[in-house]
Amino acid sequence: MSNTVDKLEAQLDDFDVSVRKEALVQLKSAADEGNVEFVEPNNNYTNVHFHTFYSFNAEGYSPSKIAWLAKKSGLAIAGIVDFDVLDGLDEFYQAAALLNLKAISGIETRVFVPEFADKVINSPGEPGVAYHMGAGIPFADTPKHLDGFKARLCDIVKNRNSALIEKINKYLSQAELDYEKDVLPLAPAGNATERHITLAYARKAQQVFENTDELKKFWHDKLGTDFDTSELSESVLLLNTIRSKTMKSGGVGYVKPDAGTFPTMAEMNKFVLAAGGIPTLAWLDGTSAGEQEIEKLLEVASQ
Repeated sequence: MSNTVDKLEAQLDDFDVSVRKEALVQLKSAADEGNVEFVEPNNNYTNVHFHTFYSFNAEGYSPSKIAWLAKKSGLAIAGIVDFDVLDGLDEFYQAAALLNLKAISGIETRVFVPEFADKVINSPGEPGVAYHMGAGIPFADTPKHLDGFKARLCDIVKNRNSALIEKINKYLSQAELDYEKDVLPLAPAGNATERHITLAYARKAQQVFENTDELKKFWHDKLGTDFDTSELSESVLLLNTIRSKTMKSGGVGYVKPDAGTFPTMAEMNKFVLAAGGIPTLAWLDGTSAGEQEIEKLLEVASQ
């Protein structure tokens, strides 16, 4: 039975939603029959900040997979907050209902805060930019009048990604990417993030440099870091270094943010409220210039 459960759990991450739904139903039946053990829920054990593969999940987990693993592990409550989209919200709520798991969902994005344009808030090295949340959004099917903002949010992300890739391609010319062919297929609904782009560069370099020594040299020359052979195949170190050295402040692809690069905090708050959620500040550690002015930040956020 364990092999069957393993197979069904793997199917929970299929890009075909019908495959995921059927796998979850079968797993629930297996649990009801006593073939899968659930840890007793613990009120001190919660996680309401999961990202699914609709934005980026390092393990490729779908909303159904996260609900299933949360139930198996004994989480008292679980929640998803994908970047820039609500695509996984309904699936997560449905999976949680089937499993009798308490659930909450929302959205995360990066916003521009004009009032803090010269201060780092909670995105290191990026003055004026803040990771920002919308919590407790009840439905993915938001009111029609929000369609324009959702489309604009997608356009902002696509334009930002395209500009990023154009710059990085010039630097990593031997491993340049085609956004449509190399990046978008990594995201089930086409919502590509910086992490998808990072993964695509790692995979493209592996295709181009089949010789390990040549691959090592390529990344050493471009990133200034030596990698062990075991780290050349999508390791956390490699992916984080690619992203840090090419996309973040000081990197070849970095563009100083403004209101056109990200939605403003005020715009995002209006969207979240209209979608039935609660605008929520994300807190890093209180050491940045922006977070040192938390009262002013809260005042700006409430406008």
